[in-house]
Amino acid sequence: MFMKTSNQIDHHALIEALRRRVLEGPGETSAAARQQAANAAAGVAAVQDRYSDLARQIGESAHRVTDAQVAAMVSDAGSEKAAFEIIAAAALGAGLLRWRQAIKMLEDAGDAAD
Repeated sequence: MFMKTSNQIDHHALIEALRRRVLEGPGETSAAARQQAANAAAGVAAVQDRYSDLARQIGESAHRVTDAQVAAMVSDAGSEKAAFEIIAAAALGAGLLRWRQAIKMLEDAGDAAD
């Protein structure tokens, strides 16, 4: 299903499956809220919502997120599961941005070598 050949994994297909599952799949939070969190974490101009500030911080410097911010997210989201979905979506958005940047650099380097 996710294989290019018998020996080579199709990472693009795996990333797309993960993106769909986290951002579009069923959840306690709406797909739109998860997508907005992912976009905010990736630095994409998104609609300002109640999760945007924390999502942006996750994208810029996740190690600086405090226990108090997570507790506020749980309270604001209404449950630990909903808060986890938003935080995971933000982390995915930031990770996808970095992955795409790395893939582009590798492709550009390959083009330069030709």
